Amino acid sequence: MKIDQRQLAFVLMGGMAGYTLIRGLVNLIVGDPLLTIILTLIVSAIFSVATWLYWRGWEGARAFATTGVALVVAFGLPLDEQTIVLFTPLAFAVAITNTQWVAGIGLAMIGILLGRDVLNDGLFNSVYADIGVLASYLVQVAAFAAARFALDGARVEAEQNAARAEAARREIEERARAIEQQRVELQEQNQRQQELLELVSQLETPAVRIADGVLLAPLVGGIDSRRAGKITSRLLELVYERRVNLVIIDVAGVPVIDTAVANALTQTVRALRLLGCRVTLTGISSQVALTLTHIGIELSELEVAASPQEALQRWMETQTSVIRNRRNGGDELLN
Repeated sequence: MKIDQRQLAFVLMGGMAGYTLIRGLVNLIVGDPLLTIILTLIVSAIFSVATWLYWRGWEGARAFATTGVALVVAFGLPLDEQTIVLFTPLAFAVAITNTQWVAGIGLAMIGILLGRDVLNDGLFNSVYADIGVLASYLVQVAAFAAARFALDGARVEAEQNAARAEAARREIEERARAIEQQRVELQEQNQRQQELLELVSQLETPAVRIADGVLLAPLVGGIDSRRAGKITSRLLELVYERRVNLVIIDVAGVPVIDTAVANALTQTVRALRLLGCRVTLTGISSQVALTLTHIGIELSELEVAASPQEALQRWMETQTSVIRNRRNGGDELLN
């Protein structure tokens, strides 16, 4: 679980408030000096108030707690009892404040202690006026300040790394969204292109239902191998889906019918007949007929009519004849 600076300060101040309160009560029970009990309870009150203020959102509560404890230690404790307790406010300041507060509290405490000691014992008898003691204390303050400075530097670097990582993450997400958007747009574009291709295919090979089971496919424009394959595929699909019995292929709009076109038409007719469909070719002009004759195309497999109307009329006559024959056959069976 990750604990940030605010959570750490809140836990430390709340913990110190509880600890010093218990310590003060224990001191009271065991009969410690009254001054010690009072100072301990004052420290507990300072930490309690600071914790409450920090919980309410006041960031200055950390400085308030460290300054209050430092003043209690510097002013309250007897000079002959200044031991490791002297460095407690500094340690606490390192944990929850910044470098400036650590250095400021350390210097303020030594100034207060030096002033108290000089007033009591004089300058030359003051312990804190001794160069060695003073230098040692300043070294300790410098060490605490350096530790806090290192922590601040590490925290800033960690925040910068986190910010860079977050920026990289956002950039990756934006790129991923852009790629996804491009993929969707490309998919939509491909779908539109497919629809256009299907529309072009339908326009290249229009098919109209002109009677029950009869389909007219007027061909217009030049026919190459690609288009011939599409014509065959589309007509086969329509014949299978619609159960067509007759397909009339009108080539009046085809400007040139050469060997390749004729072979393609022959293949289409063969494929349609495999589905049980009858095919009639209409619209052959005199020029086209002459051309087919000259290039030697065998059209014996193709049923030819002059126009779609003639092909349809033939089909209707054939159907009428079939129905009449079936009716007559049924009458003979009854007789």
